[in-house]
Formats: sequence, C-alpha cells, structure tokens
Amino acid sequence: MTLRSIAFKNIKGNLNKFVMYYLSNALVVMVFFIFANFMLNPKVGKIGIMGQMGAGTLRAMYLCEIVILVFTVVFTNYSISSFLKSREKEFGLLSLFGLTKGQIRSYVMFENLIVSVFSIATGLLLGVLFSKLFFMAVSAILILDAELPLVISLKALILTILCFLVLFQGIGFISSYRIKNNNIIELLRGARVAKPVPKFSRIKAVLSIVLIAIGYILALFSNQAIIFTMFPILIVTVAGTFMLYSQFSVYFTNKLQKNKEVFYKGINMITLSQIVYKLKDNSRILFTVSILSAVTLTASASVYSFQKVIQKNITTNFPQDLSFYEEGVNSHQVIAPERVEKILKDGGEEITYKNKVILINAVNEGLSAEETAKHSTFPNKMNFNIMSNTDYNALAKVQKTSSINLKAGEIFIDSYNFNGGESKKLFADKSELKLNVEGKSTTWKIKQEISGSVINTDERNASTAVVSDEEFNKLKTNIKDENLKVYYGYSLKNWMKSADSVSKIKGEVPKEMLKKFDERVTDVVEIMKGMTLTFFIGTFISILFFVATGSILYFKLFNEVQKDKQEFIALKKMGLSISEVKRIVSTQCAVMFFLPFIVAFIHTCFAIKALSNLLKANLSVYLMVIVGVYLLLQTIYYVFAKSMYVRQINSWE
Repeated sequence: MTLRSIAFKNIKGNLNKFVMYYLSNALVVMVFFIFANFMLNPKVGKIGIMGQMGAGTLRAMYLCEIVILVFTVVFTNYSISSFLKSREKEFGLLSLFGLTKGQIRSYVMFENLIVSVFSIATGLLLGVLFSKLFFMAVSAILILDAELPLVISLKALILTILCFLVLFQGIGFISSYRIKNNNIIELLRGARVAKPVPKFSRIKAVLSIVLIAIGYILALFSNQAIIFTMFPILIVTVAGTFMLYSQFSVYFTNKLQKNKEVFYKGINMITLSQIVYKLKDNSRILFTVSILSAVTLTASASVYSFQKVIQKNITTNFPQDLSFYEEGVNSHQVIAPERVEKILKDGGEEITYKNKVILINAVNEGLSAEETAKHSTFPNKMNFNIMSNTDYNALAKVQKTSSINLKAGEIFIDSYNFNGGESKKLFADKSELKLNVEGKSTTWKIKQEISGSVINTDERNASTAVVSDEEFNKLKTNIKDENLKVYYGYSLKNWMKSADSVSKIKGEVPKEMLKKFDERVTDVVEIMKGMTLTFFIGTFISILFFVATGSILYFKLFNEVQKDKQEFIALKKMGLSISEVKRIVSTQCAVMFFLPFIVAFIHTCFAIKALSNLLKANLSVYLMVIVGVYLLLQTIYYVFAKSMYVRQINSWE
C-alpha cells in the first residue's frame, strides 16, 4: 500500500468531509473562468461593439478576478487548516506506523492535489457550459445589436488552471507545515482532552447588546449624516457582534440551563449542554459568518434597491418615453407627430400608447416676491399646466394609477419630485391655490397633491393642475388656439432598445426647440444598463461569499462530528432513541446555520433603513426579495448538511 492509494481511499471514505470543499472550489474556478473567458474574448476588447459601458464592464471584471483570487486564498487556507486540525489522530496513527513528518506532508499534498484537479476540471466544465448564458446576459443588459459570440479562449483555460493549481497547492504546502510537532501520544489523544466549562463576563455580555444598540440607533437617526457616522457604526456593530457570540450567547444559554422548566423539558438538557460548548468554541466562526453574510446581504440589497428606486423615480417623473410641447393647437414648430410616428415605425418600434392633451398655461399668484424668485425654476411653485379631469383619468388609467373626480372649485396638483423617494409636497401648507390664466385670477380649493405626474415635465418644470371638465372648458373658450399648449406623448414597447430611433427624432428637432422636447431613453438606458450590470456582476461575487459562509459552517460541523460520535453512541446506549439523537443534531445544525443568518439579517435591516432615510424611499420590499432568495439558499445548505450529518449517525454502531 502506497501513500497515494491511502490518499485515494481516505478521500473516498470521507467524501462527506471533502464534498463541500470540492464543490466550493469548483464554483470559484467556474466564476473565475467565465470572467476570464469574457475578458479575453476578442470581440469584448472592441469599444465600437461593446460601447463605453462595455469597456467599464471589462475593468470591473478585472477587479472581480482579483477579488476572487484573494477570496480563494482566505477560503482555501481556512479549509485546509480546519482539515489538518481535525485529523491529528489520523496523523498520529501514520506516525505510529513509521511515517516521517515529510512523508505525512507529501501525503497531505497529494490528497490536496487530487481534490484540486477534480475541482479545477469540474469548474472549467461548468464554466464552459455557463459561459454562453453569461455572454447572452451581458449582451441583453448592454442592449447590443448583435449577441457576443461564444469563444472558448485557450488563454483563459491556461490562466485558470495555472492560477488555481498554484493557489491550491501553494496554500496546501504552507498549511502542511502547521501539522503539530507533538509526539505520537499527543497526536493520538487529539481533541480528547476535556474542555473547561465555558466562561463568560456579564459585563461584556451586556456591553455587546449596548454596542449593537448604539450602532442601530446611529443608523436610524443619522439620515444625511450617515456618510460621517458610517465608520463609527461599523466599529461598534462589529465589536458588539463579536462579544454577542463570545459572551452573550454563552450567558444566555447558561441562563436557559438554570431555568428548570426549560432545562428539564424533553431532550433540552443534552441539547443545551452541547450547544453552550459549541457556541463558545465556534464563536469566531459564527462571528465571521455573520459579518460576511451581513456584508453580502447589505451589498446585494443596496444595489438592487438603488436600481429599483432610480427606475421608479424615472417612471414617476417621466411616464412617457418621449414627448414634446407645441405652442398652439395646430402648430408643428417642434416636430410633426406624423413624422415622429414614421421614424418609430421605420426603426421597428412598436407604439403601445400615444396621447395628445390640450393644456392651459397658468401662473401662481399666491406667492410672495421672495417665494417667486426662489420657486420659479426648481422646484417650480409658480408655473402650472392646467389639464381637464377627463384627460387626466385617461392617462392615469394607462399608467395604472388612481383616477379622480373633481367638483367645481376643486383642483388636483401633480408636482414633480426630482429628489427621489417620498419628498415633501410643494403645497402641503396650502389649502387654496390662486392661479392667473390670461390675466384672469381664479381661486381653487386644493383637494390633493401627489408627487410625479401623468405627463413629462416641460422646460420650466411646471406642475400639473387638474380641474373639472366644466371649468376647463370655460377657461379654454376664452383662450385663442395659438395660446393653448398641446402635449404629445409616446410610450414604446421596447423603449430600452429604441435609443437609435429616439436619437433620430431628436436630431430632426430644431435646436431652438430642443428645450420643448423630452425623452428618457438615451440617458436613462445608460444609467439602467450600468446599474443592472453592476447587480449582475455583483451577484456572482455575492454567490461566492454566500458559498464561503455556508462551506465554513459545513467544515466546522463535520470537523467536530468525530468528537461528537462517542457522546452520541454513549447516549444511545443509555436509552436515547435514534429519533431523539437526530432532533439534537437538527437543533445544533439549525443554530449553526440560522443564528448567523438571523444576526446578519437584523444588521442588514438597519443598514437598509439608513439607506432608505438617505434616499427618502421605502426599501423594505426590495430587501425582503433579496433576503428571501438568500434564506432559500441557506435552507438548502442546512438541509444538505443535516442529511449528511444524519447519514453519519446512521453509520455509527
């Protein structure tokens, strides 16, 4: 029997220990290869094809590759170190059989080489399979005219193989020197040395809660000052979280043990007695996983929320994809509607809705001289476009917003909100609005004011005032057709892909009339592409961090399984049923997997609340979407780990 055959048999016999290490490494290799294959694609390097956003994407991916390599160093170092620490008894037996420390290191290196080769091979295979989907996704996000062709780069293959072989084997070589220089008896004893009763400090336990509470309070009430309080919040929260696991968790479990009603109920005596040791022993791991998970959740939720908030604000203030205002009913000073529709049709764009609305210019007479000077442009409280109730309801129906029913003397205000979020209403302190139309003043009672509008803004950012049809027609009869304003708006089916057609229309508008033309396509598309691409690439990195946290917990769990083996066998001999043993294992696994997730979730909630205050928007819905996805993945991880643990229990005699 050779060292190589022993290594093969050891991996085969302890597959449950190696499986997550193997899969995690394979995933890292896959993501690295996909990014490398994308960067080394000859088409990607051409800015003419990819655009400026594509060039930015390329730079971002270079940074991602560095992050992946750094992550691999940290993760692999921890994994191998954990393996070696849990196998002291095995190394003691090998020493007893006459193997030298050099031979044991060679054995460990060869074992690591086997796992590394399989990880790299699997990662490359998955990378090749998923590269096509990645290229398609990037092409769709960047809205390229043609899909990026899939090219399997030989340079990317060689780069990936070399990088990870060097990393895996280099870290394995360094870690192999951490095998203790103890004598054979100490190695054979391994972890059998009795552990002292976990100790804690009541002061530190209470301090952990106080520090976390301080961090949460600062996050809630910092508002716009969050930029300056960010680092103090981070420091006190991290310090509080560390003591939460090392002190408060032991303190809390100790209190439960002293509660007779809880401690002596069912199998709680055994469960709590084991958990108190596990919490103390694994406090650093649980702390690391909590912080890592909080960073992952917060980053993912922040990018996703920011993207959705921008999209919502754009839609609120610019409901139509393109629009223009004409002074006069039959005037075509800006551009003829027929010409707009022809350009869109020639460009293959489908118009989902078009509208033509008659508007009446009005001026607010209720402002003081100081207010007039302050609010004549942004925010504009002076200028208004009066619209009829019927026209408003028609537009509201298309945009799936509430319709209104105004009586004589009532007015409904749509004021533009360019600050985003739930900003203060412009006329919240007013109950009436006095408007001057063609030299005639009329006072209306303000029924309601909402942010945003059913039409795009004009060059003055004038708010929209809606009045009853009867009053609108009365005003209209006293105004000449050439003094009326006409609004033309168009909504397109695939507006994100209509930049060329919209740019052509804009090019035919006279320069002096461009201020009356508005569109959200050319500028907004670039913003949305950038946000979507950031979220897309960030998702890959987040998945790596998520796999890291789950794998760290999995390694820790299975490195301790042999320590727990004798305890569970003894308990079974004392009369504990296999179902009760499984319940204890399920509880311990649940604590290990979901306690850090719960702590990370609470941290993330307050971080997102601080971001909500900064953006003046409610981001809770977007947070729940991200948390729901991660909770599902964490649950899958937990079920897998528990099933592997139970499988071990079933094999015990």
